[in-house]
Amino acid sequence: MEPKVNNFEFSEKPEILVHDTDILLIGGGMAACGCAYEADRWATPQGLRITMVDKAATDRSGAVAMGLSAINTYVGQENTPEDYVRYVRNDLMGIIREDLVFDLGRLVDDTVHLFEDWGLPIWKKDEEGHSVDGHTAKRNEMLTLREGGKPVRSGRWQIMINGESYKVVVA
Repeated sequence: MEPKVNNFEFSEKPEILVHDTDILLIGGGMAACGCAYEADRWATPQGLRITMVDKAATDRSGAVAMGLSAINTYVGQENTPEDYVRYVRNDLMGIIREDLVFDLGRLVDDTVHLFEDWGLPIWKKDEEGHSVDGHTAKRNEMLTLREGGKPVRSGRWQIMINGESYKVVVA
């Protein structure tokens, strides 16, 4: 007996759309959203067209869409990129590309600042050192991380966020 081929008998024939594009991004996860942002920054001024396609609603799809409670790498003012390289080298038993890890440690805070600028609520420490959740910190107009606000850490490298909106903010 031959297996039945799926021929979409159960639904209408899908509409086929044709788009001209120069850069095609497939998927709508955090990596694709980051690629789309960078592609827009660098390619659009040169007249290149960018298209991102995903099988689902971009703001509600992927592993991050269900929400997170922390960002796992934020160097901040109390650490250095060199500290981060030492941490990663130890964690991965010496098998790393130190130049790449250094660049990550040097640049990651800029991305976190961008997410906060876009509206991601990040937990902060108030003047007394108490933890304030991200929504309350925004409502009370506490300093952003870029302005010198102090994040609440759940480890040396992690900072706490109200992550239920993480993917929505980035998408």
